[in-house]
Amino acid sequence: MEEMGMTDNQWKDNLRTQLENWEEVEELLDSGKTEDAKKKIEKIKARIKKGLED
Repeated sequence: MEEMGMTDNQWKDNLRTQLENWEEVEELLDSGKTEDAKKKIEKIKARIKKGLED
């Protein structure tokens, strides 16, 4: 079976999610919550790695 790629809307939704994640990391860093920012970054990386395995 042929695998279908993402639609434009799916791609944009993915980018919106990534942008929101990084904006949250930026806010955490700006407020001095570096440990919370590191935890968020680890979650983002884990989600990306899982997506690459699928």
